[in-house]
Amino acid sequence: MAIIKHAARQTLGQLIGANNPVVTVPDDSQRQFAWTKKEVDTFWTDVEKFSKLRATGGEASSEYFIGPIVTITDEQVKTRALLDGQQRLTTSTILLSALRDALWGIGTAESRVQATNLQRDYIARKASRRQPMEYFLTLSRFDKAFFRDYIQNWDEAQGRPERVENPINPSHQLIIQARSNFDLKVAQKLTEIDGIENQLDWIEDFSNCLIDGLVFVEIQTPTSSDANEVFETINSRGKDLSTVDLVRNFLMAKSRDADEKERVNQAWDFLLQGFDKREEIERFLRHSWVARHGDVKAHSLYSTIRTNLEKRFEKKAQSYSARSFAAELQSDSERYMDLIAGTTGHAGLDSYLAEVKALGADALYPLLLAASQDNQYGDLQQLAQVALTYYVRWTVVGRRESTILEEVIFEAAKELSSGSRVESALARISDALPNDEAFQADLSNVSIAKSSQARYLLTKIERFMRQEKSVDEVEVAGSKIVHVDHIYPQHPPSEWILKDQPGDRPGEQHNRWVARLGNQTLLHGKKNQEASNRPYPEKSHLYEESLFQITKSTGIERVWDPSANFWRTDGIRERQAFLATLAVKIWPNGDSFS
Repeated sequence: MAIIKHAARQTLGQLIGANNPVVTVPDDSQRQFAWTKKEVDTFWTDVEKFSKLRATGGEASSEYFIGPIVTITDEQVKTRALLDGQQRLTTSTILLSALRDALWGIGTAESRVQATNLQRDYIARKASRRQPMEYFLTLSRFDKAFFRDYIQNWDEAQGRPERVENPINPSHQLIIQARSNFDLKVAQKLTEIDGIENQLDWIEDFSNCLIDGLVFVEIQTPTSSDANEVFETINSRGKDLSTVDLVRNFLMAKSRDADEKERVNQAWDFLLQGFDKREEIERFLRHSWVARHGDVKAHSLYSTIRTNLEKRFEKKAQSYSARSFAAELQSDSERYMDLIAGTTGHAGLDSYLAEVKALGADALYPLLLAASQDNQYGDLQQLAQVALTYYVRWTVVGRRESTILEEVIFEAAKELSSGSRVESALARISDALPNDEAFQADLSNVSIAKSSQARYLLTKIERFMRQEKSVDEVEVAGSKIVHVDHIYPQHPPSEWILKDQPGDRPGEQHNRWVARLGNQTLLHGKKNQEASNRPYPEKSHLYEESLFQITKSTGIERVWDPSANFWRTDGIRERQAFLATLAVKIWPNGDSFS
């Protein structure tokens, strides 16, 4: 078993800042810089969103957890060899260099002093004229010389690197691309800001967001074998030491004795054994917290938990402890596993849980988790139904702001955890449902581009039609031999594409109608793209011979105009209007739950 000397929260500035042990990627590491434009864009987007949140001044938005790094440290921690985390630290340094050069380019005395300070404090510096350059991040032999030359060796008099090394490896080109990408993004941002003072303020705030706001967990190990074992565990099991591990380390630090630490370890062992992926553990931890305490965003989950628990531990030292919180997590996780797997043992509830999973309606889990604390699974069926109806009416069909739905659902969950009855949650959610008139209007016009959502809606309508006609059930949900078919094809030959109207953008009519729910139906068999793209007369027999009521009894033939020998968009509209009249019965209004 790997030896972990220490696992600690570290900001970016504490990892690559001056007066801290230098971070070095060992030369025997085979890893080179590998982030493409996609990863660099994602990094920028995440940091920019965090920066805006941080500007609000809220305590929960003061930190952004970016993941673990694994280092090999000597006994006095004078050196740090980096085994895992190279991509994030390298990209962070490249972004800092882009901000440095943007400061220099502004051209004032103040901006050039700030550029020099950023270089000396977080990229590289000379302690004195006679001493060699000290690099705060040293890459492996594959990228070391080029990275220093292109990013770190900055001429303070000229305000630019010398850049004499020619790119040799593909990783060198990626470094150039990352830097160019950041240059463009920073320049674009500055063009949106009036006045030099405001531009300097933005760069200062954004730099501080990077340096003080980005938070890692540094896992320090004594030897390369220990570091490799930790690294392999992280990557092979897909369970990064991230927010979950931060919380565990916090609880261990707050445990008062060996027995309490053992209880925390038991809870974490249960989580690791119960969930297959890191994302599932992270999602559970957030949903457990939301169920008991209200909304918290994923990026600020750890800081919120830490701040809250520190206050509770101090205020209620005798009655609430790390042991108490660990026990809550384990209890919640047992029920959460039942809910996400749909294995509660109650057929009615499990049917609705299968629908939650099919829709990806993760926002509903905190509500059901909270309700399951003090109620039997059988008592949750109607709550699951009204929550699903709300999700369909508000989000899937209504395309309304999801944060409003989350506010309603999460507040109801919090009230349930505080002792309110299920009936109160039912009433709260029922009151929030869009009325029948709005829902029918929404569904009459909605486009459903996501296949999983279209399949869910069509399947529910199919089941309703079969029940109305007392026709035997046909398996649809989850079936691999049933697919969603677009009547007017997604990729028709050019001669069969809907013609644009004067003033339309190219392809506007096609894009307007192809994903409309009235243009989609269910067919048996694996999807045959060639057959699906044919004009209606060549595939009408598939619809006429179908066992599905939604395919043969909802007016699909109206989508084709035989006299014009072409598609008829009014037919799509008419069919969808008919489906909307059924939908208000399938996903009923709030009166049905009172």
